[in-house]
Amino acid sequence: MKKALLLFALMWKDYEKLKEVENVLKSIYGKKINETDEFSLQYSNYYEKEMGEGLKKKFILIDNLIEKDRLLDVKLTSMEIEKRFSINGNRTVNIDPIYLDDYQVIVASKKDKGSRVYLGKGVFAELELLYHHGSFQPLIWTYLDYKDNIPFFNEVRKYYLQRV
Repeated sequence: MKKALLLFALMWKDYEKLKEVENVLKSIYGKKINETDEFSLQYSNYYEKEMGEGLKKKFILIDNLIEKDRLLDVKLTSMEIEKRFSINGNRTVNIDPIYLDDYQVIVASKKDKGSRVYLGKGVFAELELLYHHGSFQPLIWTYLDYKDNIPFFNEVRKYYLQRV
């Protein structure tokens, strides 16, 4: 099976907790080699009830090629890390693992919706971006933060193609 690059979408309020989580991810999956600038979630307040206002998000690239079928296990490990850094049952950092190959950006999530495929153990996968005509393209369900960061994902794809 062809491997894919591992990325994470990280959302946080407390920068110190983010750094702690990044260190745990590094110890398990490898070092961070690229990332987007952090951005605020102007188009959604879905996570504010649990995590508070003023949330930031970024995408990070890990120097790790994974088998695609490991996405489920990476999400389950991410959920354990989220629990470890939770306060009073509320996450301080949200972690969504992503894999990227030459044609797809796939994200793992606990949330079910019509465009997601069930992987097992309460985890779903969703195709966020599809490579077509020289760039990743959004789909009708693609979240705005993925659309806004297509240049980053295109850059990561170039790196991926050099690695494989």
